[in-house]
Amino acid sequence: MNSFVHIAELRSYTAAAAKLNKTKALMSTHVRQLEESLNVRLISRSTRGFTLTEAGLHYYQKARHILDEISEMEVDLLDGEQQMAGRLRISVPNTFGEQVMMEFISQFIAHYPKMNIEVLLTDQFIDLINQGFDLAIRIGYLKDSTMIAKEIGQVYSVLVASPQLIDALNIAHPQDLNGFPMIFDTNLRGDRQRWVAHRNGQQFPLELKPVAYVNSARASAELARHNVGVACCPMFAVHQYIAEGSLVALLSDYDFGRAPINAIYPNRQQLSVRARHFIDEFADYLRQYQAVN
Repeated sequence: MNSFVHIAELRSYTAAAAKLNKTKALMSTHVRQLEESLNVRLISRSTRGFTLTEAGLHYYQKARHILDEISEMEVDLLDGEQQMAGRLRISVPNTFGEQVMMEFISQFIAHYPKMNIEVLLTDQFIDLINQGFDLAIRIGYLKDSTMIAKEIGQVYSVLVASPQLIDALNIAHPQDLNGFPMIFDTNLRGDRQRWVAHRNGQQFPLELKPVAYVNSARASAELARHNVGVACCPMFAVHQYIAEGSLVALLSDYDFGRAPINAIYPNRQQLSVRARHFIDEFADYLRQYQAVN
């Protein structure tokens, strides 16, 4: 069962074998024996790889739950920090994960060396249950769903450009940027052709000229650093560039939007001790991180 679950999650016999320190041949034998004992095909094979059958997907979901319950039962027998052992699978947005979460995860693992953390960096909203994830970190306002969402922080956006692009210009009002080239991060929701600045309850549309579209805050910041245009980025993606002087924050007395950072998980009853600790400690880390950035 454990072999099959790892193969299903990693979509690879080779990767699953390496993860469990077994041979690929043994993994294949385990799946074959499982299919024979259940008298049902779990994996559909082809020259291009494999997919789970409908029965295989159903079995995976149940098997993952059973294995997690076994793990939780064993952990419940331990005391205190000894309970912080086992696997935790997390989905995290790309740039946020790279710029913010990796330092926290390194500290978390150092504190709980028996933890095994798997992180999927993706800006896509994945199916936590069907893909076997314990929780996800998502940024932005969420649509209604059956998932539980806990707000653990906020991000705010800042308008940036390279010093060379705005050299000798006095930009004090959104209108001063009319006609400037614009780099748009398509992960941001709203009008793809326009940003809006807010101050004292008033809105000020920015009439910029779109010249590039990217689906990454980090890529947007990199293009801005190379004089392509003005970018609107979450602060975590650009604070280092601003500190070193390769980007300049524009119209800093205006608000360009804030968004919640949410921890998402299927339900409270199945939230493991390690997942609860991870969420709570990451929320504490974010408060300290945002206080200095």
